[in-house]
Amino acid sequence: MQVGLSLLRVLLSVARPRTLVLGNIPNSMIYRNVEQYPNTNNVPGVLILDIGAPIFFTNSSYLRERISRWIDDEEDKLKSSGETTLQYVILDMGAVGNIDTSGISMFEEVKKNLDRRDLKLVLANPGAEVMKKLNKSKFIETLGQEWMFLTVGEAVEACNFMLHSCKPISSEDGSQKWSNTV
Repeated sequence: MQVGLSLLRVLLSVARPRTLVLGNIPNSMIYRNVEQYPNTNNVPGVLILDIGAPIFFTNSSYLRERISRWIDDEEDKLKSSGETTLQYVILDMGAVGNIDTSGISMFEEVKKNLDRRDLKLVLANPGAEVMKKLNKSKFIETLGQEWMFLTVGEAVEACNFMLHSCKPISSEDGSQKWSNTV
């Protein structure tokens, strides 16, 4: 009985990996779960999500829906409070040890969804195996290598820089390009 329950628990953790909102621990470059560390600060204009498992066909649909739900919740919260609008979604990939083609397709769909909402997808802390697969699939080219970072802290710094020193300009094809004029 216990073996069966343990197996069920493992299957559930693979099919429904944890996704967490991260916040900044004051006076540091450390980002942690906002529920576990209630004294963390949100970064204005930036939603930071931690994906806590490899991304495979068994969980890619769940993760796509979960990411979309977190974004909807954050936008609703910001609208009701009158705070800065959401502009960047950072995905912390530190716990994503592997990804398959379904996971890559999920990232492509998430990026398209964010592009439609005028939000920018940013990846932080992807492992070597994940990077190889993202590169081979040309997703890094689609995302833009400039939107991939070694740490969440570096990703947040880049987003803050863009928020405070650059403004988006629309191109003829409707996509956004960035100008470093204020």
